[in-house]
Amino acid sequence: MEEKAVNMKQEILAGLTAFFAVSYVIIVNSMILAEAGIRPELSVFGTILISVIGCLAMGFIGKVPIVLTTGMGVNSFFTYTLVYSLKLTWQEALAASFCASLIYLVVACTPLAQILIEAVPESLKHAITAGIGIFLVLVGLENGGIIVRGEHTFMELNSFQSPVLLLTLASLVITLILLLKNVQGSFFIGIIVTTLFANIFNLVPKTDSLFSLSAITEYPQIVGKMDFSSILSTKFILGTFSLAMILIFESMGLFNGLLPDLSDKQFKRAFRVNGFVMLLSSVLGTSPTIPAAESSTGIQQGGKTGRTAVTVGILFIVAFFAIPLLTYIPSSALAPVIIITGCLMMQNIQHLNLNDLSDWFPAFLMIVLMAFSMSISDGLAFGFVSYPIVKVIVGEGKKISKPMWMISFFFLCYLIAKIWI
Repeated sequence: MEEKAVNMKQEILAGLTAFFAVSYVIIVNSMILAEAGIRPELSVFGTILISVIGCLAMGFIGKVPIVLTTGMGVNSFFTYTLVYSLKLTWQEALAASFCASLIYLVVACTPLAQILIEAVPESLKHAITAGIGIFLVLVGLENGGIIVRGEHTFMELNSFQSPVLLLTLASLVITLILLLKNVQGSFFIGIIVTTLFANIFNLVPKTDSLFSLSAITEYPQIVGKMDFSSILSTKFILGTFSLAMILIFESMGLFNGLLPDLSDKQFKRAFRVNGFVMLLSSVLGTSPTIPAAESSTGIQQGGKTGRTAVTVGILFIVAFFAIPLLTYIPSSALAPVIIITGCLMMQNIQHLNLNDLSDWFPAFLMIVLMAFSMSISDGLAFGFVSYPIVKVIVGEGKKISKPMWMISFFFLCYLIAKIWI
């Protein structure tokens, strides 16, 4: 993954594809944080700014085609667990996020990171990639209006009278044809064609945008507003520990899943870059950063170096001045890219030993629970907790390393903590 034999056109196309696939974060992250009490028209600047810093840092320093931006599962934990369940103020939640990021950084800058990654069995590593893949498939199916919440089931196929579903299916066919014909920039072309078609025929609902560049003068109201007054309270410590667990292992799993061929040196570098950016996110008034699963859309489009991440960072800068325009890109244009990418990531199932249930079952739990709980961190927890249990049952407990026992114990604590949070 070192930067050599670079095809700049391919890297830029990969960056464009990855940006459009992840651009929804700008609006959605701000709206989720709004429920925690942070004004969305201000937090949007924090979201964009930390994404710019994260992508440029990952490109220039990490030298890998990974998009660093605020994590969707992490921002939900910030709002619905730290603020709603634990009753922290958003200022205290930012402080807890800062402390959790410090713990992450300690792990990233010590031998602990390498010890942890080497302790993870190969079956679980492949399950992480496949699990993120099926997670993305479900996200794409939902965002594209192909599946909806059912009246008697938790999901069902949407009505074929839905223009959103029909537009998504048409976009999926176009994108898939371009991909199978090996057309360079197939994902990006699919997004542009679908966006133009949707707007020409008024298939995108027009709404007044809440966001305006003029609000940037008020942005300092949420910068550096961390409140450490309750740092010794049980709720603060519990929230910080749980968030740290999610950040460490979800990031580790995403790096491994997105770039399984990373060398030890490259992994350490990228992992540490995320730690420093993550720490800065709390200062800028937003939730922590993680490697975006949507980075895989750029990687599948041919992104191989940090130039892909730099391209995304530059596009996030442009987004400062074009936030309202992003609302013109329909979810139907982005959903096929996410669905196809998830499908390609699920190929890692072929590396699992389906003849050994003690290997296969924990991996299976991890994969399906990432998807059906719609939480990468919950899927990781069930996979890591079940692995040693199954191995002990079949008499292979001695093969489990001490670091693996430690990881499983931490994830067990995380699951137990969910009783209170």
